[in-house]
Amino acid sequence: MDRVLLRWISLFWLTAMVEGLQVTVTDKKKVAMLFQPTVLRCHFSTSSHQPAVVQWKFKSYCQDRMGESLGMSSTRAQSLSKRNLEWDPYLDCLDSRRTVRVVASKQGSTVTLGDFYRGREITIVHDADLQIGKLMWGDSGLYYCIITTPDDLEGKNEDSVELLVLE
Repeated sequence: MDRVLLRWISLFWLTAMVEGLQVTVTDKKKVAMLFQPTVLRCHFSTSSHQPAVVQWKFKSYCQDRMGESLGMSSTRAQSLSKRNLEWDPYLDCLDSRRTVRVVASKQGSTVTLGDFYRGREITIVHDADLQIGKLMWGDSGLYYCIITTPDDLEGKNEDSVELLVLE
């Protein structure tokens, strides 16, 4: 009886310890104004006791989204997305068909900007929020918050937010 109880306690303890890494972005879509500051929020939880590495990646739209935001989307894109409700012609394409780059990384208290973003007012604040000082035209797209920990490999380690910059 004691062995069975000990096994159940061990199994319960292991299950509680291996809840896994969970990354969530608060807003799935954010609209912001050109030349204004914005913050893309990212929260994560982990059972790891090691410091996490936070990375934000940018992926451009598959096709220009400004036409849609102004009410001028293409009929071809509308008919394709009506056939497959899960597919979005602006977001769903191979990375080789769009621009992909690292915006910023944070390890401990050190924040490193990607080459394209050097000289801009961009940083990672709190645990994992991306703060952009002045939005530029090319900032519209998808932003991925990616968290890496050396000893918590289970769970969901990334989430994304769509940022649309308007004039």
